[in-house]
Amino acid sequence: MARDRRVPGADDRTLGMDTAITRRDFVNASLVGAGTALLYSHAPSVLASNAAPAPIPVGQEWYGYGGVGDFAPSHGNTPGLVNTAHRVRDGYFDAPAPATADTGETFDVVIVSAGMAGLAGAYTIKDELASGKLSCLVLDNHHMFGGKSKENEFDVDGERLIAVQGANCFTLPYARPPVGEFDKADARWYYALGMPRELVYKEWSPDLKPLGFSRDNYTYHSWLEDDVNFGYMIRDERGQLHCVRNPFTNNFDGMPYPDDVKQQLISWRRSTLRPKPYEGEQLRRWLDSMTYKDYVEKEMKMDPRVTAFGDPLLATAVGLGGDVISAYCAFRTGMMGVAAYYGPIGKIRRDSFPGGNSGFARYFMKRLIPESIVGSDNFGDIIAGRIDLSVLDRPGRSLRMRLDKTVVRVEHDGDPEKAQHVLVTYADNSSGRLYRVRARSVLMGTAGHINRRVVRDMPTEISAAYGTFSHSPALIVNIAVRHWRFMYDMGITCARWFDGIGFSCNIRQPMVAGGYDPPLHPDKPTTLHFHLPFLYPGLDARQQGIAGRMEMLGTNYADYERRFRSQLAELFSPHGLDPKRDIAGIILNRWGHAFVNPGPGFFYPTNGQKAPRDVIREGYGRIRFGHAELAGNQHWGPAADEGERAVKQFLTFL
Repeated sequence: MARDRRVPGADDRTLGMDTAITRRDFVNASLVGAGTALLYSHAPSVLASNAAPAPIPVGQEWYGYGGVGDFAPSHGNTPGLVNTAHRVRDGYFDAPAPATADTGETFDVVIVSAGMAGLAGAYTIKDELASGKLSCLVLDNHHMFGGKSKENEFDVDGERLIAVQGANCFTLPYARPPVGEFDKADARWYYALGMPRELVYKEWSPDLKPLGFSRDNYTYHSWLEDDVNFGYMIRDERGQLHCVRNPFTNNFDGMPYPDDVKQQLISWRRSTLRPKPYEGEQLRRWLDSMTYKDYVEKEMKMDPRVTAFGDPLLATAVGLGGDVISAYCAFRTGMMGVAAYYGPIGKIRRDSFPGGNSGFARYFMKRLIPESIVGSDNFGDIIAGRIDLSVLDRPGRSLRMRLDKTVVRVEHDGDPEKAQHVLVTYADNSSGRLYRVRARSVLMGTAGHINRRVVRDMPTEISAAYGTFSHSPALIVNIAVRHWRFMYDMGITCARWFDGIGFSCNIRQPMVAGGYDPPLHPDKPTTLHFHLPFLYPGLDARQQGIAGRMEMLGTNYADYERRFRSQLAELFSPHGLDPKRDIAGIILNRWGHAFVNPGPGFFYPTNGQKAPRDVIREGYGRIRFGHAELAGNQHWGPAADEGERAVKQFLTFL
């Protein structure tokens, strides 16, 4: 990643590191975090049969401020989850622990993960659950359901602000016919969940000059530059930053590229229609035989600076840049250049609920356990209503959910081909205690890196298939500000820069959901959203993922806070931002294995063998695998498809 630049003369006090609001909950929770750290570092007696020492745990000083509301304890990977997962990685649970408490429970279905795949898996059998024909337990390693589809919440000067923790945007199926497999998957589930045909966004006050907004936190990058007010922060020969507005609509004037590269960038962004060298599956196989970098630089004959310009955009969708990502994967995400093979698709429109794809998680939960979302069965209450976790694990329910539980061992009770049950052992992240339940079938909706470690009798071929996957992290940061006059006066709602921490941020046009009616005014509070991929060009995908996790997990909250405050000061202080006065809160959402990184051959191997993901999809015994990685991209609709497919596979023996 780019090296940080500190604002000359900006010390911690000037940056606002001594302000109280970002630490109000943080300081109060620090003792809890410290207690958890002591518990974890001195609790091997809970697992008396294991000789492996507990790793040094992370605590609240690493986790930091979580905002307010239901999601405050669950922003990104929690300390309890990280500590337990590292014990899994280090072999702490490789032998069954005698201290494991058997709950005596047997369920027809155990679903590991309350992310999109897990929720869709439960939804697939909702009729059988409602009639009492089947029983199901969902286990998830976070304090809140939704996987990466969660939200952050701030209270700034009396204004409630909801922001996106991870998964973000979708195409409203009523806005245009679905394009490509992702849109089709989204549309199918959107209709099934009974979601609204129309979405309402806050309108500008008539006394203000309107600016162009993105409605999500992703497609403002190049795709929507004709419709949004975008500022590129460029350094002049003296090193001073100045703002170049909407360069793609102004022939890249003011951008530091030679004329030929400017023309290439414009052509790349426009995805000028290119003749297809192949059709159908042959085209897909051809694209999957090369990296996106090779496609841009060898097939399109473009300068490496074009690839570098697009790398962060691709990485926000699939984790890493064009040097390691398959061109077919880039095509599936709609990346510029290769998107030409879609042909004309009309005007792009992407929407996002206030908390991003947490809206879909909320709808799933309202359909599965209605009282878990307080209020009526209407859009406003479902999207912005409070959550009642106390109803999730009530005895006697056919569907029960236990949160903050990390599954550490999954194994058949005997020969996988003959066993009638699967033993599922999970750790309570808060206490470290272990519990075991039995299941007639198990859906592993968790990511491949954890499945490979916790499923103890996994066949060699499935383990080898998972071994081909690489994963990279992502850091999603939401910064609440008391006003955004500094951007409004610049004439922008989003910005990109080329050194320092991160590479871009934006303000969304706020969606109205029932009683949730946030302001749209430059003198009122809002949130700035940042998505940080971790790119290390020159390393292979696996090495880049490891390096990124080491960087992200090895940095404490205060260090990240200081870097972001300094970055915002450099970008916007000349335009009226005072970081000490105006920054009301900073929430870090760290996702250690946010993305699978599909390289060439991920979808269509050239060795005549099955694609690894298809080997995994077969499952074995009473265990099936269904999670977003198997679709090749972490997106809500395809993830739900994978969960549905896996549950339908074992319905035959239920």
